[in-house]
This record gives sequence, structure tokens and C-alpha cells, in this order.
Amino acid sequence: MRNSQVGFTLIELMVSLALGLVIVAAGGMLFVTGQKAYSLQQGVGDLQDNANFGLDFIVKDLRLSNLDATDALLNDRSFIGGVVLTSSADSARVTDAATNNVTIFSNLNDTLIGASVGVGLLSRSNGLTAQVAPLWTGASNVISGGAAILSDQLVIQYRPVEIGGYDCEGREITTTNRVIVQRYFLREDNNKNANEPNKALALACDAGWYSINGTPTAITDYGDAGEIIMKRVDHFHFLLGVQYANGKRAYLTVQEYLAKTATFSVVGPRITSVQLGMLVRSNSAVGADSMIKDDQKFQVLDQLVTVKTTTEKTKYVRQVVSQTVALRNAMGGRGL
Repeated sequence: MRNSQVGFTLIELMVSLALGLVIVAAGGMLFVTGQKAYSLQQGVGDLQDNANFGLDFIVKDLRLSNLDATDALLNDRSFIGGVVLTSSADSARVTDAATNNVTIFSNLNDTLIGASVGVGLLSRSNGLTAQVAPLWTGASNVISGGAAILSDQLVIQYRPVEIGGYDCEGREITTTNRVIVQRYFLREDNNKNANEPNKALALACDAGWYSINGTPTAITDYGDAGEIIMKRVDHFHFLLGVQYANGKRAYLTVQEYLAKTATFSVVGPRITSVQLGMLVRSNSAVGADSMIKDDQKFQVLDQLVTVKTTTEKTKYVRQVVSQTVALRNAMGGRGL
């Protein structure tokens, strides 16, 4: 009896091989796409958590500014004014012609002198002279109009009405007979990756205090690197919401506000709100997705900015977060 052998023809083998390659390629594509989607979602989630929790932390403290101040009216001369623009180092001075006594009009107690009340520890903005760390340096990872710009520094103060709370560095508030001073600024994070796309900037808060009694001469625990409250912030900017005597309103930078006072010969307009804006980025890279453009522009309040160019090929998710905070302790006619 004759035996016959049955098998695949060459064409059938080639078709099977082609189908196998297509299936493997499709599986590989799904894997790569899934990895990219996972990295992107992780970056966006990380960015949202960092931005939302960090912004909420700042806003809660900002609402305390001007708390228990003598006057509700807040400007560059308000004693214990909620937004710290002036100190004995840089403020209005009025000399009595009869006695030759000099009266200092500043937001901080005029008895405070020395390094802890220098201009580098007051509210600052782009257009003013930067200092050396740990003072305000204006560190930023963005440019505007082709030129580098400085990030801002916001300094607030308030007198606590109860004990048991904490300042932004985690120190417990044990008495109401002191004024808490807190400054928010960008500095480089020492805990960073080797392949960071640019400076590993983070939003930090430095807190200190001075006694409401007696004649304090320095702000205790103030003027250091502070504690990080938001990781990877490329730019920090804020505007002061002001109301003029004629009822008109505007948003001004610190530099613009101080320019209005004409070297303190006139009183600045009333401050009623603060508008915060930050360009934040993800902590982790999301690959080299071409959808994320290196020259993408971001609108941070009144500034149109672009991230500084870098040699790193990896991409990061970035987002602008902003919020306007009404200073309720600076409204009304208390003390007027």
C-alpha cells in the first residue's frame, strides 16, 4: 500500500509567517502605546496632585494675611500689613521739622532692623534687583519676548488669633502675641534627578516671627532656604489687585506698585486681592512625544512665557495653575 505525506505548502507557510508578524507587530504597538499612555497619565496625575494640593496650601495661608491687623486698609505703609512690601530698610520716612524725629511707615514693625528685613526678604517681582540665595534670586526656567525674566517672591504676615496652628514650615504656633511672616519663592531643589531638563526649581516657603510686644529688632527663624511645598515649578508670578481712591481697579506687579508711590512720596493704592500664577511641570518624564512642543507658549497671568531651551530629549507635561484670592481681612473700614 502506498503512503502519502501531507503538509503545508510554501505559500501557506509564508502566509502563516506574515500573519504571525502582523500579530506580533500589533501586540508590540499596543504595548508601546500603553506605556506612552501610562507615562503621560502618570505625569498628568502627578502634576495635578502637586499643583492642586500646593496651591490650596498657599491659598489657605494667604487668606490669613492682614489677620488682626490694626487697620483693614492695606498698602505699602500699613502697620503689620498683610502683604509685606516695605520694612525699615526700604520705606517711607517723614521727618518732623520741629523735633527732627523720623517716623518710619512700613509694613513690618519699624523697630526691626538688620539682615532679617532686607529688601531681598520682602515681596519682589521682575523688574527689581535680584539678590543672592537664600534671599530672593528670581530663579526661573522661562523667557518672555526672547529675554529671561525673574520669578516673583510673595511675603505675607498675620497675627494668629488662636494657638495650636502651624506656620508653613511646620512650626507650632504657641502664642498669639507674635506676628507670623511667611515668604513664598522659587529655589533649586537639592533632591533632583541627573537628567532634569533645566533647573530643578521648587516653590518653597520660609517662615519666621516677631513679638507684638516690646521692641523686637529681628524676625526670628527667617531668611533661610525654607521648606518645599511644591516640586518642579518653572515660574512663579503674582499680581496685586488694587483699588484707587476714585474707585478704579487694576492688577499690578510689586515693581509697578512701588513705582506708583514715587519713592514713597505718596501712598500706594489699597490692596484688596492677590492673583497667583504658576507654571508647574511633572516630576517624571513622559518620553519623547512629539505632541509636546519645545517652543510651546504659556500664559501666566499677564506674562506670555516659553520654557528655556534644553539639550534633553525627554518631554515633561506642563500646566499653568492660577487663582485669585480676595483678602477679606483687608476689606471694610476697620480702624479707619
